[in-house]
Amino acid sequence: MNIFNETQIILSERVTFNFLNIESYSKELISLIEREIGFIRNGDLSDEEIKDVKKRLKKWIDSKKKDNRAKNGFIAEFICHLYLRHAKFEQYSLFKNLEENGPKKGFDGLYLFKDEIWVVESKSTEDISKTHESKINDAYTDIKKKLESTDKEKVNDPWENALNHLDRRSIKYNKTLLNNVKKLSKDFINNVEHKIKEFNIIPCSTIYMHDNWNFIDNEELKAKIESKIKNYDAKKLNILCVNKKSVECFLEFIKTQ
Repeated sequence: MNIFNETQIILSERVTFNFLNIESYSKELISLIEREIGFIRNGDLSDEEIKDVKKRLKKWIDSKKKDNRAKNGFIAEFICHLYLRHAKFEQYSLFKNLEENGPKKGFDGLYLFKDEIWVVESKSTEDISKTHESKINDAYTDIKKKLESTDKEKVNDPWENALNHLDRRSIKYNKTLLNNVKKLSKDFINNVEHKIKEFNIIPCSTIYMHDNWNFIDNEELKAKIESKIKNYDAKKLNILCVNKKSVECFLEFIKTQ
């Protein structure tokens, strides 16, 4: 069953496109969210009741009041995690800051797929003059900056944040991944440079369509993104684009107990 109304286009062993269309939440999508929401937020070993997870998410969203940009980004990122888990990517990060109840800092996600590390960056907008290819480029630019930065740039170590998540008891233990991330964090603080070509990345774009709802034109978007990514240097690219009507279905979901 095509829960996300998605189309996957495999261009090569290096590049995959995923185009999703979410106008409303079907029973199947709601069921998937109910199964996954606690694990996405807290980790695969979490046993927190769904009703309490919903309360925590609602509390954070309510705290943002009229900050639609924060709420839009939060829900867009959640859908990206939901889809990646559905696609059998293994999540090794939490959908929250450890210091607060909001979405986390550093990388938007750290995953394994077929024993390879993948790093996620999610961007969203409700400005329909923006395009998926422009938001994918924003995500790529941000993730490149994080992956190629070192302590001398006076920025936060994204790998240290990833380590903090991996050390949580609710995250499945993976010694190899933990050691790899420790090494990358050590390199960061010692100004050992890395390049994006060493990493697999998942740049994500979500556009909230509201009354301008339309499905993604797969062939048109494929051509536009193919042109945009010609100069992208990542080891592998798994690109995720989502047309979503609004945040309302998610807000209604977390209100129900």
